[in-house]
Amino acid sequence: MSPSKTTDELRIFTPIGQFGQSFSQQIFWDTVDSGVDAIICDGGSTDSGPGRLALGKTNVSRESLYKDLETVVKACHMHNVHVIISSWGGDGEDAFVDFALEMIQDIVQKNGYRPMKAIGIYAEISKDLIKQKLKDGLIGPCGGGVPELKEKDIDDATRVVAQMGVEPFIKAMTENPGFDIIISGRAYDPSPYAAYCSYKGYTDMGLNFAMGKLMECGAQCAIPKSREALAVMRRDHFDIFPLSEGAKMTVTSVASHFLYEKTRPDILSGPGGKLHLNDAKFEQLDERTVRVRGAVFKPEPEGEYTVKLEGAKVDGYHTIFIGGLRDPILLSQLDSWIAWIESMVKDRMDFPYELKIHRYGVNGVMGALEPDTRMPKEVCICGQAKAATQKQADLVAQVTKFGFTHAPYSGQLATAGNFAWPVTPTEIPLGPLAEFCVYHIMKNVDPVGLFPYKVVDVAGSNTFVQVGPLAGPSKAPLTLIPPKVLTRYPLSPPPPAGTCYLGDIASVLRSKNSGPYELTLDVMFSDRALYEKVKNSGILTKEKIAKLYNISLKDIVITMFWDPAMAFKATIARSQVSGGFGETDTHASQQHAPLLFVEMPWPREE
Repeated sequence: MSPSKTTDELRIFTPIGQFGQSFSQQIFWDTVDSGVDAIICDGGSTDSGPGRLALGKTNVSRESLYKDLETVVKACHMHNVHVIISSWGGDGEDAFVDFALEMIQDIVQKNGYRPMKAIGIYAEISKDLIKQKLKDGLIGPCGGGVPELKEKDIDDATRVVAQMGVEPFIKAMTENPGFDIIISGRAYDPSPYAAYCSYKGYTDMGLNFAMGKLMECGAQCAIPKSREALAVMRRDHFDIFPLSEGAKMTVTSVASHFLYEKTRPDILSGPGGKLHLNDAKFEQLDERTVRVRGAVFKPEPEGEYTVKLEGAKVDGYHTIFIGGLRDPILLSQLDSWIAWIESMVKDRMDFPYELKIHRYGVNGVMGALEPDTRMPKEVCICGQAKAATQKQADLVAQVTKFGFTHAPYSGQLATAGNFAWPVTPTEIPLGPLAEFCVYHIMKNVDPVGLFPYKVVDVAGSNTFVQVGPLAGPSKAPLTLIPPKVLTRYPLSPPPPAGTCYLGDIASVLRSKNSGPYELTLDVMFSDRALYEKVKNSGILTKEKIAKLYNISLKDIVITMFWDPAMAFKATIARSQVSGGFGETDTHASQQHAPLLFVEMPWPREE
């Protein structure tokens, strides 16, 4: 159970890191009953690629969004708690904000709740404005690997949204102090948290943004990572802790979250300024709670406000097929055999197309970054065909899949067929192919006027009567993680005598998107002396990363050690823009393996 509310503090509750993914009703109502000021959730991300932004699809079903919204609207009715949900539906487009407001009206009227004041804030940006800013030289790439924006990119985008900062939220709240619920379009993830704290008189924007950065993912920085989190904001610090039984937050787990999906951990850029964390302090209060202080927000100069634009386009249609290869005779000549199939397909087609054969088990996950291409016993093949029409993409996939099934190879004994496929029809049309085309910074903008809002006074009969407990009977707590997973996995083959692997000594070693055009690598340690030992060894360098990932030094955005989290970070330009044609790892969460096997000159602990 969460502690009861005291005076001169602000209690922010996040039940899930992505709204619509469901959360514990028991924890939700226990937390709300104990007293919270606001329920704030983030609803969007570019992590899943460009498809939803280009095609106007929500990141979870509308039924799932409605289910979660029913719970928070009920809490709003019963406890007068404020609710803010940003980047509604995933990409935060205007139409999604409108249907969220319609959902609220339906929920209130269906259940007999009290009248409510709901606010929708919009984030789609006029293409004419973007073109004018481009002509004025006020738009540039957002990070390494992003190409310069062209007018055609703007025209090709289905829609363009901008990440709003705190200002639109503060304006909406200040002008409507009786508000109940705010639904926003695309927003910088920490913005609603920082805005609400500012609106309630907590003026330290460094703390406000730092709290928002942690909370927008729910309790992901807990050990083990979980869903529900509570932050208690005070004047010179905030406390954060998970609400799931068995989960805890530590100084390292909280500090390390500032590395998560960011180019660098010490300076986090957002609309209107930068969050500086070099002087941040993290204190372990008890087994599960961490206190944070010392973060500093430095605003951009007057008149130089910036926002990030996001846009995606439809570029043809695509079809896939999936299956496996197991014959060792075939696998011994896989490269030349696939090349023969590709040339056969080329001879058959009389229209433009693109074909990508992913070989999971060889270099399917990491592609060109893979340092180890030794052949395993089995290889999963995912073929992806792209063309101007769905019919053409289907044909390319069909001919290619037929080649995989029946193409001959030297020394062949298994003449019945080569390809094991799990489903029929084998060729799976995926419809329009989406690609990012706008991921840029627009300068000198009006942080309020760019994001209009509307107020909806939701009529309600206020006839609702609660019958029975809010969350039903309490269930026995779940075992969050099997004990055997807590032991260190023995990487094999063993390292040379007298050495260990980096994966043997790191407490966290991961990879992740840092936006669609960058990939970031984090290595963290739980022991200060060990961290300093690794830091001073001179092994983790820019040159080492380039060699491990088969890239040039110019493709490395940054390599650095960050003492607050006892961490090493490297960020590189993605060889494949997230979610585009030929993608192998949209989330970029399986690019860390080469770092696991970096040899360190110390004995391995068995």
